[in-house]
Amino acid sequence: MKSLALVTALLILAPSAAHTQQVDAGAPATTRAGVYTAAQAERGRITYAGRCQSCHSAASHAGVAFEKKWKGRSVADLFMFASTEMPKNDPGSLDPNEYADVIAYLLKVNTMPVGKQELPADSASLAKVLIEIPPKVVKKAVPVKKAPKKP
Repeated sequence: MKSLALVTALLILAPSAAHTQQVDAGAPATTRAGVYTAAQAERGRITYAGRCQSCHSAASHAGVAFEKKWKGRSVADLFMFASTEMPKNDPGSLDPNEYADVIAYLLKVNTMPVGKQELPADSASLAKVLIEIPPKVVKKAVPVKKAPKKP
C-alpha cells in the first residue's frame, strides 16, 4: 500500500518538476552565473593591453561607469558595441573571438564570477545573457578600541 502511495505521489509531482525545469531553462542567464573562463579573461587582458589600453584604461569600463551603461542590457549589446566601434582607430579589426575575450576581461574587472565555459563570439547566444551587477560588498567598520583611561 505504501508503494502505491509513493508511485501516486511521484506521478503527481513529476509533471510539476518537469514544468519547473522548462521554466528555469527558458529564463535568461546573467553574468552572475559565470559565463566566461579565467583563461578567456586572461587572453582578453592581453588583447586589451595591446589594442585598447592606449586610448582608455580598464578602470574606465569598471564600477559605476560600467554599471550605468550596461546594467540590465544583454552581453550581445556590449559585444556588438565593441565589435563595431572599437578600437577607435580601427573599428571591427579584431577577430570575433578576441572581442569575446575582451568582454570576458571586462566582466572580470567588474567582479563577475568566472565559469566553466567560454563566452561565445556569437551575438545570438550572447543576447540570452543579461548583464547583472553583483551586489556591492559593504565592509563593516571595525570598532576602534579605546585606550584605557588613566587614573
